[in-house]
Formats: sequence, structure tokens, C-alpha cells
Amino acid sequence: MGRGSSKPAAMTNESSAHFFKLEEDITCSICLQELSDPVSITCGHTFCKPCISSYWATPQPQGHRCPECRKVCPRDQLIPAYRLQHLVSKVQLVVKEEQSKMTPARPIQLVYTDATCKMWLDESAVDRCFLDSEISDCPLCLICVIGEKRRGKSSLLNYILRALHRLEKGQPVSLGEDDEALKGFDWRSGTNSVTKGIWAWSSPFILKRNGEKMAVFVLDTEGSLDIESDRETCIKLSALSMLLSSYLIFNVSGSLKTTELDYLEMYLHVSELTGESFSLQYLQHLNILVRDWQGDDNCGREAAKSYIEHETEKLRKSQKNHRVLETLRSPSVSGFLLPYPGKTFLRSSQGRLSDMDDDFRGHLTTYVSDLVERLWLHHKTDVRSERITCGHLGGMLKDFVQTLQREHFSCASPVEMFYSLENHKNIKNTVKKFKDFEEKVAPINSSLFKILGVRTSKMREMVNAEASRLLDEYEQSLKGTDIAARMDFKEDMKVVLDQEVKRFCDEYSKRFTKCAVGIGCAVGGGVLSLAGGIAGAAVAASILAAEVGAMAIGAVGGSVTLGAIGTGVGAGVGGAIGHSEKNKSQKTKGTGNDDAATSEDTQELVPKPTL
Repeated sequence: MGRGSSKPAAMTNESSAHFFKLEEDITCSICLQELSDPVSITCGHTFCKPCISSYWATPQPQGHRCPECRKVCPRDQLIPAYRLQHLVSKVQLVVKEEQSKMTPARPIQLVYTDATCKMWLDESAVDRCFLDSEISDCPLCLICVIGEKRRGKSSLLNYILRALHRLEKGQPVSLGEDDEALKGFDWRSGTNSVTKGIWAWSSPFILKRNGEKMAVFVLDTEGSLDIESDRETCIKLSALSMLLSSYLIFNVSGSLKTTELDYLEMYLHVSELTGESFSLQYLQHLNILVRDWQGDDNCGREAAKSYIEHETEKLRKSQKNHRVLETLRSPSVSGFLLPYPGKTFLRSSQGRLSDMDDDFRGHLTTYVSDLVERLWLHHKTDVRSERITCGHLGGMLKDFVQTLQREHFSCASPVEMFYSLENHKNIKNTVKKFKDFEEKVAPINSSLFKILGVRTSKMREMVNAEASRLLDEYEQSLKGTDIAARMDFKEDMKVVLDQEVKRFCDEYSKRFTKCAVGIGCAVGGGVLSLAGGIAGAAVAASILAAEVGAMAIGAVGGSVTLGAIGTGVGAGVGGAIGHSEKNKSQKTKGTGNDDAATSEDTQELVPKPTL
């Protein structure tokens, strides 16, 4: 089921064999693994850089030999193979996808919660479902079922899988053969639940119509409306169900009871807040499926419409569950009443159509057929009603669960959960503001003289001040009444800003060093001696990667190379800046305090030459 046999394989057997042979060709002969950080040696053979460095670590009397051809090669001539590294990454990705397609489709767990209500995400499962290169840019539809445990959710989804499998292959929609045992999501009779958290069918169904393509996902949720579970787990899973689904089935037994209406009220509140946080359209479609309907002999879609109208009137009079009342009146809601399936079916563990009462079988066939044939109306969309892709949703899913994984995170109410989502989102916004500040004070295309106009010590002061200001601004923006959670968010923000400050200061220091070396050599050579300037520049260029002391070494190197007077001026320039920056760096390291590097420099940038 999913990616059926009517769809051509991504590779023929012959091309697949060639591709796996290519994987062997990009294997390091030392570690026998895929090449990592590949480098070529002078004989032309390629190895992982750590592997060949370790292999040649022991001195050899006849020189360092290639592990493959035994030719003597210089140890210091390791040429990075960037294109090969890119090829290795591509091969690994495609091989992983091919291996995945060889594995039959099955249920895989995307999300689960542990005993402490902490939510976990299987990122490899998300990658397999949503980030496959064939579908990552494809629009999608997600069918998700929520409801109390042991109310037939998994068996319902398995019949939907059968129908989608036939629709994908271009066959008439049906629920399968009479005596075909039900397979797919794990299900069985009894009181013990099977699924925990959210499971997904590992391969989406790819539907095509009028040149368009859509990926359809089927998800089974357990715990979002589990009255025996805790409130926090219900809130988290309800929010996640909303984030994922574009067609949500609210599965209930017998009737819409008070407890279920209360949970639905909470779910709708969560949906609204979560949609706002992630810019998703609020509640795309809600289908209320009532199982084991006992009210009368009338079942189906039209009977459900009358039942929903009756429940709407009751809610209007009771003045309770205002969100449920408003939702039931909207066109984004539909319903269906299913009769009792029969004792034979309930006693069986096979789920065969032949065991169902005829009335139930007919209504179930109608329900599933109508659902899958109308899926083109239920693309997943954002708040602007624009379709989103599989890759987009996979990224949002990771971001969402990362927020709910916080060590001290709790959500006693949907509003508190919304506040946490907003606080997490503002961390990203604050980082963006810091990067905007970076571009303002030190644009990537800054001239050499503009960089030298602001010493590293002064720049460090500026970025630390901006980081402090942004942290204060973030603290003022924090939402929620949980003081401990607010403090945790502030500490997270401080850690992120400290990392950004360190990264920027390290990069700026290197830029400043390069500019100082360059101008030191260029000024000296340009004033009195072209030859001396060229020599100085050549020496400086060879040591630009070194931060502390690079300017002094480069300039002096230019001075001694040809002994030109002009390059002596270059040495003065580079030496002055290099000496100053080196002293500041040593002071900073000695004290462990950035403030030690904030003193003003008193040396001239370009000393006057003595004639």
C-alpha cells in the first residue's frame, strides 16, 4: 500500500545495480566506509583525510606510500576533493531512498510521549515520510483520526488505506475482497490500546489528476482524547494533530457526549492558537464520525446532518462550548453516522468484510469512498490559503516538537502552550535582528578601510551591547504566567546570543587581520618599492589564516625578503596593528573578560617614514 506497483520504479534493476557499484567506488580503502572529507594524493588516489593522515603518521624510511598503488607521495600535498564530497552526499541520499523503497510500507511512529509527558520525535521517520527528494516539493493532504482509544480508529484507517491503494493504481475504489484479512495499522479486539502518540503510514499515496500531483498521508493518533490520560498530553497531541491534518476525523461512539464536547472545545482552542503560531489555516475540515449509532434506523451523511443540527440547538440553549457551537455551524464541518458492525465482526480478529452486517458494510463503503474521492478539496494550506509542501510541513513538525521538548515545559492550558510557542518563535526573530545588526555594522562587502576603521576591541563592545539590548527586549516580550518557564526561555535566549556574539567576533577578527596584513604590505610597497611591496604581499598572503600575530609576521616578512625601504613602511603598518591586536588578545585571554580589550590604541595606523 502506498506507491503502488502501477507507478514506475525510480530505478530499473540494472541502473540500481550500477548505482550501488558507484557507492563502492566512493569508499575509502583504508576505513572501508564512504569517503568523509575526501582528499587526493599526488598519485591520484583518494582517501578520507583523517584516514590517510593517520596512515602516514608513522615515519617511513623510503617515504610515504599510497595504500593502493604503493607509489611514494609527499605527505604535505593533500588536495581537497570538494566535488567528490558533494557526489558522496548525493549517492548516500539516493541509496538511502532506494533502500527505503525496497522496504514494504508499514506504520512508523512519528511522535510519542514518555511518562513525564515529554514529547519525542523520530526525525528519521519524518525524513522518510516528508523529506524524500521525490515528494518534498509536492503539495499534500493529511487524513488524521482522533478519539478515545478502542473505538475502531485503526481499523477505519486500514480500510482507508485499501481504498487509497486502489485509487493510486487507477482502479475503482473498494474496501477489498470479502475474505481479505485487514492489515496496516495494528488493531485488535479488546480493551488494550495499541498505538501511543502519532503513527503514520510510511509511504504516502501519490494521486494524479489533470497533470497535478498530490501526496496523501494517513495518520493514527492515540492519546489526544484519552480520558484516562493527563490533560497536558491531550493538549500536546491535539495541537500536533491540528498541525498535521487537513482532514480531521473526530471518532466517537454512540453519540456526542459531554466529555467529548469538552475535549472538542479544548481541541478547537488549541487549533486556533497553534494555527496562529505556525501561520496555518485554522481547522481546514472536521468530520464527526459517530460509530454504533443507536438512535434509529437512519444512518449516513444526511442523517448525520440532522443529528449535528440537533446538537447545535442543544448547545445554543445550554450556552456552553461556544467554539464547538460556532464550528458546528460552519461549512468546514461534515458528519456521518455508522451503524453497529455486528457481533461476528467484533469477535473476529481478521477484520474481514464478510464478517460485517450488510448494513454496516454498505455505509462504511459509502463513507470511505466519498472521503478518498474528495481529497483534492483538502490540500494542506497556510493562513493565506496557499498550498504547502511535504518538506515545509516536515520542517514545521520538527520545530513544533522541539518547542514541546523543553525540559521544564508544561502546558496546563492551551493558552500556556500558545505562549510557549510564541516565546520559542521570538528566539528566532531575535537572532534575525542580531544578524541584521551584523550586516549594518560590518557588511559582507565592506571596504578594507571601513573594516580597519573599527578595531576588534571596539566591535566587540558594540556587539555585546547590542546582544544585551536584544536580551532585555526579548525578556520584555515573554508571554505566560509561569515564571520558571519564562526564566528558562530567557536563559535559552542568552545562550543563543552568546554563541552568535562569539561567532561574529571570531569572523570579524579574521577579516580585520587580513585587511591589516594587506594594507601593511600594500602601503609599504606602493610608497617606495614595488618589488618590496610584492614580496611583502606574497609573504602576507601565505599567513592570512592566522589571527593573532599574522600582521606583524606578514609585514616583517616583506621587509626581510628583499630589504626594500618601502616594504619597511609596510612592516611598520602591519607591525603596529599586529602588535596592538596581539596584546589585546593576550589581555583578553588572561582575564577571561572581554572588557580588558576595550582600551584605545595610541599607535599611528601609518607611521611617517624616516627619510
